[in-house]
Amino acid sequence: MQILVLNFNLKGVGTYQRSFYFSRELARHGHNVTMFTVSRDSKFHPKVYFKKDWVGQSDRPVGEGPWVRIIEGPNWGYKWLPGWGSGPLDIWLRTKEILTGDYDVVYGFEYHPNVSWPVYWTRPFKSYRFFSDWCDWFAGVNNTFRGWKLAHKIDGFFEERIRLIAYKVTTNSSLLQKRAIHIGIPGERVIFIPQGAPADYIKVVDSEVARKRLGLPLDIPLVGMGIDLYWREGLDVFRQVHQQVPSAHLLVVGRKQPGLREYAEQIGVGDTVLETGWVSDEDYPLYLASADVLFLVMKNDLYDLGRWPGKIGDYLATGRPTVVVDVGDAAAFIKKHNAGLVVHDLEEMAFQIAYLLSDGESRHFYGEQARKAAVNHLDWQVLGDLINRVVVE
Repeated sequence: MQILVLNFNLKGVGTYQRSFYFSRELARHGHNVTMFTVSRDSKFHPKVYFKKDWVGQSDRPVGEGPWVRIIEGPNWGYKWLPGWGSGPLDIWLRTKEILTGDYDVVYGFEYHPNVSWPVYWTRPFKSYRFFSDWCDWFAGVNNTFRGWKLAHKIDGFFEERIRLIAYKVTTNSSLLQKRAIHIGIPGERVIFIPQGAPADYIKVVDSEVARKRLGLPLDIPLVGMGIDLYWREGLDVFRQVHQQVPSAHLLVVGRKQPGLREYAEQIGVGDTVLETGWVSDEDYPLYLASADVLFLVMKNDLYDLGRWPGKIGDYLATGRPTVVVDVGDAAAFIKKHNAGLVVHDLEEMAFQIAYLLSDGESRHFYGEQARKAAVNHLDWQVLGDLINRVVVE
């Protein structure tokens, strides 16, 4: 089949990971797949190339695949409307791709203008089947619009409307699966597919080897945190860890956040926080492997209950013990497979991180369990059969 995948956000960011790995697994099952995303650096011109794994790209398919044709739409106007994905050139190019292409399936990842508008405009003229992936709760949750209830209702209408015209809807959380059924989509057309783990990209690397390659200190306990919405809470957790393990340092992986350094200084841990900034695809797994323990703060609200953070799969694939708050499907998975420690609050999180830093045997056990769970249950190739069945059955 000819399949077009529409990802609403920037290359390498957020939902891009899920849409790329869905695309790759569909290509692995013999489909010709084109994936549209938004360029991070091109304002007015598209980019076209091919990818078969997370690292690297090629002007044309060479050798064995699975190859995915990638189109990066121009980012001019990407943030013009609330919720992003509103670039007019990007939207036009996606519409043109559907109209001029001979696609059997169009698979939209989320509901933003550069996903939904091309679908609404082209469905009367083309006979493809539309599928929708729902992996975040936006209306009134991720998108707040300063608390304006009318804006939430309008946003919610668009968030739900695109699902109702889909042949099938996939979700990465049981909460969104229930929401899809609640708005009237038959249960047999709603398929839960967890957020996978890129186990062929992120592999187990000895922490000393990783630190030497990156020039990081070898003789300190190192706690890793991917940059997230809750970086302030993450720093608060680390402050408590540092009180228990004074030699511990925090490695913050990802683009630098305004105010993070100042807040770290304010709470007294500025000298022990290492910020990487945006790192290359090649170095990202090494930074994760440099940590002794990885953690992710989550809150018991609709936003976190309605998502499965991609960082979880990355952490588990690294083979490091992971500490998370007991919220959502990802935490339930970790608990089920003994792939880390699941805690009830941030104070307990700090205590358990400090415990793991002091107990090498426990770190080794949970790290092994984490990698085993990632490879056996969350590897994208393991999920590939389910992804393929969604579009062929």
